Amino acid sequence: MFSPTVAPRDNTVDSRGLPIHCLEWGDPSGEPLVLIHGFLDIAYSWQAFVVALQARTDHALRIIAPDCRGHGDSGWVGAGGYYHFPDYVFDLDCVLRAYGIIQCKVIGHSMGGTIAFQYAGTFANRVSKLVLIEGVGPVGMKFSDAPLRMNQWISEVHQRGRKHFREYTCIEAGASQLRQTNPRLSEAFSLELARAALKQNANGKWAWKFDPLHRTTAPQPFYTEQALQYFHRIDCPVLIVEGKESRQTRRTDKQERYDAIADQRRIVIENAGHMVHHDNPGRLAQVAAHFLEL
Repeated sequence: MFSPTVAPRDNTVDSRGLPIHCLEWGDPSGEPLVLIHGFLDIAYSWQAFVVALQARTDHALRIIAPDCRGHGDSGWVGAGGYYHFPDYVFDLDCVLRAYGIIQCKVIGHSMGGTIAFQYAGTFANRVSKLVLIEGVGPVGMKFSDAPLRMNQWISEVHQRGRKHFREYTCIEAGASQLRQTNPRLSEAFSLELARAALKQNANGKWAWKFDPLHRTTAPQPFYTEQALQYFHRIDCPVLIVEGKESRQTRRTDKQERYDAIADQRRIVIENAGHMVHHDNPGRLAQVAAHFLEL
C-alpha cells in the first residue's frame, strides 16, 4: 500500500551548527508524534505509514520525522568527526526544543528505536508513549570486544573513509536496488524512496545521501547492561513491534530487555520483515493507532 497524496512539509533544525532536516505532516497545532528512522534510512521512509495512520484517525496530529545526522538531507559531521548514539539523542532533543514540544509520543524503527529508548530513558517525563519497531538495540557485546572493534574502526576509516559508496546511472536503478534488498517493496514506493534518498553528483551519477562513514564499523560496542539502565528508567507504556519474517524476531537475547521495561506489550505483524513500516504499513498503522489512542 502506498499513496503519495499526503505531502510533507520541510524544515531544518540547528543542532550545534549541524542542520537536521525534518519532515512534518498534519496539523501544526495537533498532538505531536515523532518518528525516527533506522540505519541508512530517511525520514521519507515513513510516508506510506503516515498516509495509513492519517486515514485511520480523526485526531489532529502533528507528525514530525527528522533525518538523523549523516542521513537524508541532514548535515554530515565535519572533518575528524564520527557518529555515535549520544549525538543522535542530542539531535532529537534539539528537534523537540525547536518545535516547542514538551511531551510527545514517539515511534522508532531499528536504530531509531535505540535512539528513542535512550531518549525516553534519559527524559522519562518527555515521552508519553513509545513504540519500538524492531528497535530494542543490536546484539550485546562484551567488554573484551572493545579493543578489536576499535582496531577495526580505525583500519576501516583509514582504508575507506568517505570513499565507499555506490553510484547509479539513474534513479530507477537505485529503486531496483531497494527492491532487491527488500522484495516486498512496490515499484511505486521504491521509486518514491529512491527519489528522496539519492542525490546526483558532479559526474551525473546518483548516490545515496547518507554519509559513507556509516559503512565503517562503529568503534563503540553495544552493551546490554547499559541498555538495561535506559529501559529501567522508562515510565511510559511501550509497544514492541516485530515483523514475523524478520531475522531480528528470532533473536534469543531480547527477553532480558523486554523484562526491564515496566509497562510493555508486544505484537508480531504478519507479512512483514525488518522494514515493517514498508512491508505492512496498514496493519502497523492499525496497531499504532490503537496503542497510541489516536
